Amino acid sequence: MAASHRLLTPMNLVVANDDGIEVPGIWALARELSRLGKVEVYAPTRNFSGAGMSVRLDREARLFRAAPPPGVDPDIAAFTLEAPPASLAAIGTVHAFGGKVDALISGINPGWNPGEEPYKVSGTAGAAQVAVERGLLGVAVSAEYFAAAGQFGDIAVATRRLLDAIRAEFDPLPNVLVNVNVPESFGSDTAVRLTRPSRNTMFGEFRIEECEADERGVNLRFEFGNYFDREPTPGDEMHALAEGVVSIAVTGPRPSEVLMDDPWPAVVQGFRA
Repeated sequence: MAASHRLLTPMNLVVANDDGIEVPGIWALARELSRLGKVEVYAPTRNFSGAGMSVRLDREARLFRAAPPPGVDPDIAAFTLEAPPASLAAIGTVHAFGGKVDALISGINPGWNPGEEPYKVSGTAGAAQVAVERGLLGVAVSAEYFAAAGQFGDIAVATRRLLDAIRAEFDPLPNVLVNVNVPESFGSDTAVRLTRPSRNTMFGEFRIEECEADERGVNLRFEFGNYFDREPTPGDEMHALAEGVVSIAVTGPRPSEVLMDDPWPAVVQGFRA
């Protein structure tokens, strides 16, 4: 329901990642998103990149409290656990704010996470997809690997503005996955494009580069498929990133449900530094 005239109420937001509780990207998000309401942080004790939606199947866990770094509101509750990001996301959506969570934002990840069903591999997108499967809004935010650290502040601001644009348009918040990928160069004049998910080439084009056997085993060197090994398809995520444009793909509770219609083309323009 269009609701741009509404008084926007504060949100309860869970912030998660797959890189670990000490990575600065998650704290950049926590600091900036606290301007929209209340924030709680749930992150693994260490890097779980590539974990996708894998989870710990234990029925019990002990969350450990983590202290926000300097410059972040010390009253923001933060928790960590030796578990994949999907486990932390699931716990966060039921534990934070007594289970009254409006959305989960995952990132900021150093390294892009485009592709059809990216959460098969991406712990960043996997955490956000957990929120979607729980009927919530999930947002995954990733940046180019080498440029990410220098962009955290601007990306956090842009993410806050995107969430503002979403809640101004939807009441209640939509049950979708919003997958954001930020190009190498990002600033106030960087264009933003609503895209379709790219084809995931990681495993389809997996190959062995070197193979050397001995009496104890086999030494292998292999390569995963690379999105840039093929010509990007106009309109998809990698085409936008190749042109230096922010790519935002929106999918519904079923990943095959790609949302390209109004109001999304206008809403994603809220992602501005």
